[in-house]
Amino acid sequence: MLRLGIIGCGRVTTMFHLNAVKASGVVDLVSISDKSSEQLAEVKGTTGVGHACSDYRELLSRPDVEAVSINTPPRFHEEMTLEAIKAGKHVLCEKPLAQTVEGCIKIREAKKDLVVLPAHNYVYTPAIYSMEEKIKQRAIGEVRRVKLNFENNLGMYGSKTDFRTKDPRGIVEDVMPHILSVAGIIAGKPERVAAVSGLCKKYEVCDNLHATVETERGVTLDCTASWTRTIPTFAVAIEGEKGILKSDFAINPYSYTIETEGSKTKISERGPGWYLDLVQFKHPSFPEQYRHFDNLIHRGGEPRITIDDEIAMLKIIQEIGDRLVTK
Repeated sequence: MLRLGIIGCGRVTTMFHLNAVKASGVVDLVSISDKSSEQLAEVKGTTGVGHACSDYRELLSRPDVEAVSINTPPRFHEEMTLEAIKAGKHVLCEKPLAQTVEGCIKIREAKKDLVVLPAHNYVYTPAIYSMEEKIKQRAIGEVRRVKLNFENNLGMYGSKTDFRTKDPRGIVEDVMPHILSVAGIIAGKPERVAAVSGLCKKYEVCDNLHATVETERGVTLDCTASWTRTIPTFAVAIEGEKGILKSDFAINPYSYTIETEGSKTKISERGPGWYLDLVQFKHPSFPEQYRHFDNLIHRGGEPRITIDDEIAMLKIIQEIGDRLVTK
């Protein structure tokens, strides 16, 4: 079992990570930390974890903590990851790993033999594994374009912090990592920003964004991000020279369709029982991410997302943000 400490007991932890830890079957939660005594008490009461503290460095000092999941606002990620490495802990860190390329490079140089896994849960969605196989089999021919629409309802999310809506680049840092991480698995590292546009519908900062990005393989990414959609969606359409693969990783993570030569086939790995999990925020990508993290630590192998991948994404995110705020 992976002996885990969680740093940060906010919404992403209570909504997603606690369910994932339990469902993974490979994690033993041994310690939690948060500066908010209220949030700390809530998670301690929910999980029955044996140790809780307000100072994350106390958690890092514990010999029974083998690895940490850092689920705090982005401005703390670099410092906390470096402190965890210094304490000899493996790290799963919520996006972004650091807010700058330089910060990611520091982490890459410091980690040595420790596992540092940038957390991008959607790359562990069941449907994407199946779609990857279809691409490798050339079922739709060479991939030319990928359309990725990540649209959610920020108000419904109920965040306990407001860092997203205080930053004019907030939607870029919040949503584009989801889009670019999935795109990287399908089409290679993002390389060039071709176009950016945005508008404000509900918030004082941009809450709807469109960006066109080219990847290292010459694939065009057509990216849409929104905080104002009533029903969340992460619709992905992979267009090849001979057909199209489609899925909604948020709503139907076990299903995808393939369209070729006038025929359309839907493949589902799980029936409608999934929707009960959906309303309980039990997305299958989160426990699979923990299983992957555990495998890397205890059995080795190649990470699905590397720090170099994170650096490539961060460069594009920074450019999109710069273009957005200068418009």
